[in-house]
Amino acid sequence: MRAFTAATRVKSDEFAVKGRSFSNMATMCRKAEQHELAFSLYARSREQFRRAHDTVAEAYALNNMAWEKAVLFDKTAAMSLIDSALSLSQDPPVMAKVLESRAAAYLYHSDLDSALLCTASPPEESVYLDMVRALAFALLVQNDSAVVYARKVLSRTDNPRYLDDIYYILTNCDSAAVADDIRLLSSKRADVQRSLERNNPEWIEAMLLAQEALVTPRKTLAARLALFFGGVALWFLVALAIVLFLRYRSRTGSLEQQCRSLRNAPDVKAELCWNDYPLFSRTCNARLSGIVDKLEQKDFTEREIRIAVLVLIGFSYAEMAQILFRAESGIGKDKYLIAKHLGVSVRELQPTLRKIANSDV
Repeated sequence: MRAFTAATRVKSDEFAVKGRSFSNMATMCRKAEQHELAFSLYARSREQFRRAHDTVAEAYALNNMAWEKAVLFDKTAAMSLIDSALSLSQDPPVMAKVLESRAAAYLYHSDLDSALLCTASPPEESVYLDMVRALAFALLVQNDSAVVYARKVLSRTDNPRYLDDIYYILTNCDSAAVADDIRLLSSKRADVQRSLERNNPEWIEAMLLAQEALVTPRKTLAARLALFFGGVALWFLVALAIVLFLRYRSRTGSLEQQCRSLRNAPDVKAELCWNDYPLFSRTCNARLSGIVDKLEQKDFTEREIRIAVLVLIGFSYAEMAQILFRAESGIGKDKYLIAKHLGVSVRELQPTLRKIANSDV
């Protein structure tokens, strides 16, 4: 089972290999009477054969699905799957297997007459069809016919799947003529339970592996490509976010450093070339992130720009009054007008100027 599970995870385009692996796993589950699991695995094999464009193999898979549905007493689903198999292939081997599934659907649905009619003229000898006849005649209490077909099956196979049913038929037929057959069958049945061993740890492990193959199938090429490109896109977005953050930090840090440097300068007016406005403008733009150009775009006057630069640097009312040789009340009035121009309060003026300096416009 491990080998089959591994084979289902080969390269994504080897559909036929994966289809056969799923089918082999399903057959093992069928022997363990795990019919729901077997049906799911046969369905997975059908999907792989369809991708491989192998219509005959797909027809076999559909037929196996039909047989599992018959055993699970779902006659309608079984017949529908049989019709699908026949629509794909009319090859004699496929037709023979389809006949077995149809007979099983009738038998498990207790439609015994239809089951016997279905097996009346098979295209080739089939142990399973003989088994269906034996069971149908036994259930119809036609013991002589049941014994004939039971003996026929017993002479052709030692399959433990049939031995219990044959033993049931022979022991319930009211005839002394079957005593020798029962003794022969009893010797064959000695190891039936060991052959099945449905609770053996190895069987349990096999069933778990089969379930794993269903619930964790190998990702298709499209899924892997989507995952790869999704990962690339995610890393690109993360890298972009880091770059933008570092750029913002760089700009913000540079502005804060310049403001701190100018605030601690012995003569800030000399540092900013205060008395020559064109030179003042170039100096402030270079050191304070283009603040003069950005304020000029907002129609600020030269006087307002000078006061705004001092506010941006972080000078207090008293310090600005000392730098400009003016009264603090006049400084307060200028700040109020600048804040009003920007649509903010005086308290929000410095943070707003920082945002303007750090903006791209």
